[in-house]
Amino acid sequence: MIGYRRVKTVILGTEDPTERKIRLMALLTSSLPKGKMRPVLAGGSAIEVYLDGTLRTGDMDVVYNVKALEKVLSAWGFSLGGGIRSWTNEELGLAVDMVGEEYNGSYERATTITTQFGPATIMGIEDLIVKRLASAKFWRVPTDIEQAYLLARAHGDKIDWTYVGEESGKADIGDYLVKLQGMLGEKGRR
Repeated sequence: MIGYRRVKTVILGTEDPTERKIRLMALLTSSLPKGKMRPVLAGGSAIEVYLDGTLRTGDMDVVYNVKALEKVLSAWGFSLGGGIRSWTNEELGLAVDMVGEEYNGSYERATTITTQFGPATIMGIEDLIVKRLASAKFWRVPTDIEQAYLLARAHGDKIDWTYVGEESGKADIGDYLVKLQGMLGEKGRR
């Protein structure tokens, strides 16, 4: 496991909050047991990465084995914060929300950013769009369809719309996909 002194140097070596999250993911990946499963940055923090920091989030949603994450984060001075699954380190200005052990996206569609500190895996754009549409429909979070729109607008030419359509059908959110495509105009009909 990478020592905290090194973690602190790497994280505080940049002022950019999005870059700090990418660096922490890389350091986590390098410090956690090697295996088939790797930690994945999901949710709003993943959207933040894809939008180059245009949208800022407070915490990092990480999918991975909770016990293994707790061990590494604890060694790095993180402690359980205000929630039952949020670990914070005030010195680093970072909070990690352990959102589960089961990755509900496609590893093949995930993006791996190679950094000098190790790889950082980010949930795929298609899966983020589907999750945001589902949240907008079932949880009635109005900003989530806007976030899906921003992702699709920024990365529309890279999106596998067939996959998004299939996953939207499985999640019973086809009506929200139609809304999103209407917002996108021609760009969303590919």
